[in-house]
Amino acid sequence: MHDAFFRVPVTVELPNGELRRLSSASEAAILLMEKWPEEHSSIYRDALQACTGSLASEADVENARQAFLAAAEEAGRLTLQGVHHNEDAPSPRSVEQPKSSYIADEKRRDRGHREEQEDFLIRFLARETGITEAQARELIDMVGTDRGSLLREARILKAQR
Repeated sequence: MHDAFFRVPVTVELPNGELRRLSSASEAAILLMEKWPEEHSSIYRDALQACTGSLASEADVENARQAFLAAAEEAGRLTLQGVHHNEDAPSPRSVEQPKSSYIADEKRRDRGHREEQEDFLIRFLARETGITEAQARELIDMVGTDRGSLLREARILKAQR
């Protein structure tokens, strides 16, 4: 799976004044599900789908970012800060650093990404299907991280209980 981190992070100010720096599609999806205004338009649904869908390429990740930006602008109660649409911004990998430091950073980032994806999947499954987070964690341990398979199995599990 492609690294789902945004090339250019987005900082969002919530209605209560809290600032959130979003670095990935998973963080954006969690914000959409947990902290978004109640009214959900088609732009919101498109953003949620983009952020939770298959993110197999850098283009998919950038499309998810752009969909999130559109939903944030539409919401009106959210204020975007520090949003840069500069396509010439350097990617995190283009910054010069010693090779050993770069490899350690990549490993840390990959581990953090896996943990973030798993936490997101746990909350997503619990919210979408009504199973508990513990049940969702067990399903991920048994089935893996394929969202389609997880949703199917979670619905079967919910129907049995």
